[in-house]
Amino acid sequence: MNALRKAIDRLDDGVLMIERVLLVVSLSAMTMLVSLDVVQRTFSRQVSKTATLILGLLSNPSPETQQLVIETIGPWVFNLGSLLLLVLAAHSSRSIAAERNKAPMPGFGRSALVGAGVWLGLAAFIKGLLWVFPSSVPGAQKFSLGLMLWSGMLGASIATRQRRHIALDTIRKTLDEKLGRTFSLIGGVVTFLFCALLTVLAVQQLYGEFVLWKDGDGVGVFDALPIPKWLMTLSLPLAFGTMALRFLGSGVRDYLWGPPVGGVDAHGVDMDQLAKDAASVGGDGT
Repeated sequence: MNALRKAIDRLDDGVLMIERVLLVVSLSAMTMLVSLDVVQRTFSRQVSKTATLILGLLSNPSPETQQLVIETIGPWVFNLGSLLLLVLAAHSSRSIAAERNKAPMPGFGRSALVGAGVWLGLAAFIKGLLWVFPSSVPGAQKFSLGLMLWSGMLGASIATRQRRHIALDTIRKTLDEKLGRTFSLIGGVVTFLFCALLTVLAVQQLYGEFVLWKDGDGVGVFDALPIPKWLMTLSLPLAFGTMALRFLGSGVRDYLWGPPVGGVDAHGVDMDQLAKDAASVGGDGT
């Protein structure tokens, strides 16, 4: 029995490692797509927000004044303002680092060069982004939503593995050890059945999208790139299926060996030990 338990734990640890890698990839890709899309939309405006703010401060500007603000004054105010902020940020960062390392305070000239270098790098990046994507980043929002679905489902599965899901322990804590283990087993089985039902429904949804993509010409794919939409739906049956097995395993484990206490992947508190620690702290007068 112990050998089987260790083998299942090793298998679950391998699945957990894969989930964590996929979660990092999904979150990184989602963050990158959203950031690129926001930057592209912000700097591709015909009238910048800086120019809009300046025009709002003016009283009935003439068409010539509006054109001057939009084409010249607005860009210059933004460029000089952003350059100044980066220079001050660089000097502040270098000053904090020097204070932390007990080193002499840095000169402002070097900080100005660092800030200007960062400003030039960002300007070159934005120019390149607008050259590659002059209108928009294709499919950024829809792909981000799909990656968010993957991230959410992977996070839910990992939370189940680490016993960080919401659990109502009010009844179980009032029971003795034997009844508490039985209650945990019943809870694990019920949650397993619920997640299993969601897995079946998700598989049906996945199968329908897969058949639509397979049999249709250009159907069931994203508008921007020919990537099948079922790849995003795939996260649902995989995550719910894994969660179902983990809930069942947690119930069986609690019934046979009792709930885990402490550790990286156990979300529990040893109340007896906590009471002893509290008594010891109160007893020494601290």
